[in-house]
Amino acid sequence: MILYDSNKPDELDRAEQFGAEILKLCVEVGGVLTGEHGVGVEKRDLMSVMFSEIDLAAQQRVKCAFDAKGLLNPGKVFPVLHRCAELGRIHISGGKLPFPDIPRF
Repeated sequence: MILYDSNKPDELDRAEQFGAEILKLCVEVGGVLTGEHGVGVEKRDLMSVMFSEIDLAAQQRVKCAFDAKGLLNPGKVFPVLHRCAELGRIHISGGKLPFPDIPRF
């Protein structure tokens, strides 16, 4: 737990940066990004510290196999959002994608 004063303008950013440095060190010395909790949004952008692009693509293909419509936690876990169609796992009907407002990088 990293404590900070939210009344001070840059403290949240500094706390998040510090947390990211701690997680990077954990991976560097053989640990992992998560413990008893999932990745979620907070650790999402650090997934590439622990996993290669090939690893992340394989994980996304598994997610698409079980969630072809992208209904389960859209925008969480993966640092780069792909549509299942980009991984060959979803059929686009009428040129429309589910959740078109989710930013994709």
